[in-house]
Amino acid sequence: MDLYQLRYFLEVARELNFTRAAENLHISPPAVSRSVQLLERSIGKKLFARTKRRVALTSDGEFLKARAERVFDEVERARLELSGQRVTGPSMLRIGTREMITHYLLPRPLLEFKNKWPSVRFGLYELDPRALADALKKDQIDFGLYYCEIPDPALEAKHLGSMRSHIYASKKLLPNGKAPKSLEQILSLPFIAPRYFHSDPSTPSPDGFPDHRYARNVQYEGEFLETHRRFVLDGLAVAVLPDLVIEEEWKRGLVTRLEEGPRISREVYLFKRRSRPLPQAVEAFAASLRKAIKDATG
Repeated sequence: MDLYQLRYFLEVARELNFTRAAENLHISPPAVSRSVQLLERSIGKKLFARTKRRVALTSDGEFLKARAERVFDEVERARLELSGQRVTGPSMLRIGTREMITHYLLPRPLLEFKNKWPSVRFGLYELDPRALADALKKDQIDFGLYYCEIPDPALEAKHLGSMRSHIYASKKLLPNGKAPKSLEQILSLPFIAPRYFHSDPSTPSPDGFPDHRYARNVQYEGEFLETHRRFVLDGLAVAVLPDLVIEEEWKRGLVTRLEEGPRISREVYLFKRRSRPLPQAVEAFAASLRKAIKDATG
């Protein structure tokens, strides 16, 4: 067994597909297959159960996958320390995020980070929670940012802060342009709610609304917060929005803040693959983002 064989095995174990693993490794599928076969022969264990339609890990394969991830985490930790990146910063940081976080919260932390580590490049990728978790577990991104906890034991979460939110409506949507006087009246208005394609409807809503306690009249579902904001401004629906994304329109009287009902906030979490070492610069970035959230919510 050598590190190349172990690396090729780990990529197949993560993808459960030899062709995709080969593409990620930039080598041919036959070369990956031969490497895995040699590894299986050298340890005398079958690591994958193969059929024409699917590839699955055996119990020995699951065991070796967990150990291999630890091995490469230690290799990465040593690389960071020897290269000085634990202190000086990496050459690039890959972040899985959402468009609201990218647009409204990241600019200041990015600027502060670039002032301290000007040579670091950033990749910002808009990912839904399922794709975010998958990319983290395959080390395709370094860390991720999302609104809710992702229930995956392979991930480690850190709460960065809460953004105060309210239900907002255009006056042209409201009867006589006046805000409803009861929560029941508010809940009867047409809502747009955040929902991702193929998402689990039983999971908590990213906008922070307590759907398990109150039934709102959801007439539209949309993935991106900017869609929700436009639907509010155009009078199509009401929506739960963080105050910072519509504060100017609210101050100008273009929208109404519906105060009746539960306190609502949108949380922000930082996720990483459990046990994966990251440069110390990431801690500085997280601290800056935490401050940006706090300042944005007053």
